[in-house]
Amino acid sequence: MDWIRIQNAARSDVYVSFNALAGGAQSRRRHDVAAVRHVFLDVDHNAQGVLGQLVRRSNVPQPSYVVHTSPNRAHLLWRVRDFDTGAAERLQKQMAADLEGDPAATSVTQLTRLPGFWNQKYDEPYLVWVDYRDVEHVYTPHDFPFTDHAMPVRSEPAPAPGRHSPVERANAYLSQVPPAVAGQHGDLHTFQTCCRIVRGFALDDDQALAVLADWNARCQPPWTERELLQKIGSARRNGREPMGGLL
Repeated sequence: MDWIRIQNAARSDVYVSFNALAGGAQSRRRHDVAAVRHVFLDVDHNAQGVLGQLVRRSNVPQPSYVVHTSPNRAHLLWRVRDFDTGAAERLQKQMAADLEGDPAATSVTQLTRLPGFWNQKYDEPYLVWVDYRDVEHVYTPHDFPFTDHAMPVRSEPAPAPGRHSPVERANAYLSQVPPAVAGQHGDLHTFQTCCRIVRGFALDDDQALAVLADWNARCQPPWTERELLQKIGSARRNGREPMGGLL
């Protein structure tokens, strides 16, 4: 824990998975999730307004706890059992649509920030804190609104024996990519590189940030973490690279 606090003080962010991963997992993909222990809603604006909506709704239970990640932004978590990954993601997509959540943050592999540590994403760090609510109750699918089972959830088969994982393949790809250089179309080059990583290799934001770290260190000058996260988000929203096209 002391090592984590030292890293956090040096402006590294500290995350924890919403759900339990299998022992020995080398990546954080759907097939690595051993058990769905939480469903969640990522609220990236108007957190207090969304919490107020939940108080007035009778068809959605109150969250087990609320992780406040930055001003007026929060992760709402419900302790659950008897959910598979598909059912959890369908419900999370529905809640994001109904309750103004982030529609891009509905994967069972998502992370949250660890309470008690600083969110270093912004110029002014924010101390992450948790509001414990109904922590004893464990919900089942029957406690939530009916979800549309026709809603597609992208499958992620486990890598075949002998095949490298998407993260490993992305790392190998980046080792051959020239760094971005200011004054030499570095901004466009970085956007294109991020498109390959988050779309071509279908990595989530945290995986993308991790695999881009060594490449970014070679850039002249390197991007800040905040800038790189903005590039990753832009690539996911605006890129034309087919999802999984490099797998």
